[in-house]
Amino acid sequence: MAAESLSAVPLGPQWRLRFADSQDGWISGPLLFATHTAGRTWTRTAFPGAGTPGGAVADLETADGRVYAEIAEGVNPGTIGPVVLFESPTSIDSWRAVSGVTTGPSGYPGGISVAQGVFWAMLHPAIVTARGNQVLSTLYRSLDGVTWRSEPQPCPSATFASVAAATSGRVFIVCAGGGAAGSQEKSAYTSQNGGASYVRMADPPLAGDFEAIAASPTDVSVAAASGATIIYASFDGARTWTTTLGVGDGGLGLSDLGFTTANQGVVIQGQTAYPQSLQLLMTRNGGHDWNPVAVTPT
Repeated sequence: MAAESLSAVPLGPQWRLRFADSQDGWISGPLLFATHTAGRTWTRTAFPGAGTPGGAVADLETADGRVYAEIAEGVNPGTIGPVVLFESPTSIDSWRAVSGVTTGPSGYPGGISVAQGVFWAMLHPAIVTARGNQVLSTLYRSLDGVTWRSEPQPCPSATFASVAAATSGRVFIVCAGGGAAGSQEKSAYTSQNGGASYVRMADPPLAGDFEAIAASPTDVSVAAASGATIIYASFDGARTWTTTLGVGDGGLGLSDLGFTTANQGVVIQGQTAYPQSLQLLMTRNGGHDWNPVAVTPT
C-alpha cells in the first residue's frame, strides 16, 4: 500500500504510538499505520474490522523483532468481538492471526504485556447466558514470540483479569469487579515461576475504578479513576500499596501506563474528548513520583 499523509489520522479517537527501534513504529487505534523509515513515511495497514464502528487495534506491543496487536473486529453486536491476536515481524508489514488466541465470536480485549522476551496476552470472551453476557478472562503466554499457549490465571469468573509482566518469570495479575459508586474491589496476585502458580497479595485500595496495571522489576503500579485520577504503587511485590499520583480532575483517567526501564515510565492523563486535559507524565525514579512533561510539536 502506498505511503500516505498522517492527515488521514482522524482527530478525536484515542491513538497510541509505539516504536520497536529507530526505524519501525506504529500508530494504532481505529486504524493502523506503520513506518519503516523512522517516521518519514507512514502506510495504512489493513486488518479485519478496520474503519468500522466497532473495529480497532485495542492494544499493541513489540519486542525482539516481533510486534503483536489485539484486534477487535467489531462484528458481534453485543460486544466488540471477535478479538484476535495478530503478529508480524517488525521490519515488514506481514500480519497474520495467531492460531488459537481469540475470544471466539464475542468478547473484549484485555491487553498485552512483555518483559525480557516473554509475551503475555489477556482476552475476555463473552458467553451468552440466560442472564445476559458472562465475561470471562483467558490468559496466554509465549516464551519465544512464536508459540503461544493458554495459561491458568487466578481471578474469579465474575471479575476482569489484567496482566503485567515484571521479568521473564515474575508476573502480576489484578482482578477487578464489584464495588460501589467511585470504588471497585481489586485483588492482586503474583507468580514467581512464569504463571505456574500464584500467591494472593495485599489488595490495592478500593477507591477508584480499575483502569490499568504495569510492572517493572522494582515496581507494580495500578491506575484507577473515579472523582480523581490515581496511581497506586507497590515497591515490595504487592505486599503494601501507596498512592504515587492523585489528581482531582473529576476522574478523567489515565492511558498508556507502562515502564520502559526499571526507572523510567510513562502515562497519559486526560481524555481525547477534552484535548486541553491531555498531559504526558513521566517517572524517572521507578514509579515513586510522576511529573508533567512539556511536549512541543516541531
